[in-house]
Amino acid sequence: MQLQSIQPANLWDSSPYLFSQVVRVDAPRALVFIAGQVALDPNGSLVGASDVDAQLRQVFVNLRAAVGGAGGTLDNIASLTVFLKDIAHHTNYLRVLAEELAGHRPAETVLQVAALGLPELLVEIHAVAVL
Repeated sequence: MQLQSIQPANLWDSSPYLFSQVVRVDAPRALVFIAGQVALDPNGSLVGASDVDAQLRQVFVNLRAAVGGAGGTLDNIASLTVFLKDIAHHTNYLRVLAEELAGHRPAETVLQVAALGLPELLVEIHAVAVL
């Protein structure tokens, strides 16, 4: 299985924003759909009540655990859907994304939402991985 990032000539260059416009997957063995991950630790306690960076880091800890539970790594993630309570946190997200994915560029959609499942949550990320 191989993930191939594609930048079609007739679409704007998304690379400065750390995602791919298109991700092609040839011959996956399995598709893994990961529920939206939030900043809850294994005990269900909120991490970083008003700290978006702490919440983002915990979300990536949870994404790593989720994809790892299916036998993969963050490099297997083909698509992310990111829900931010405040779009001003997009810069924080890009910084943490660059650290966590180190050059891997899944397809991505980022949205601002009015609310998430708990009032203290600032971010939620849903992922699809291919193994």
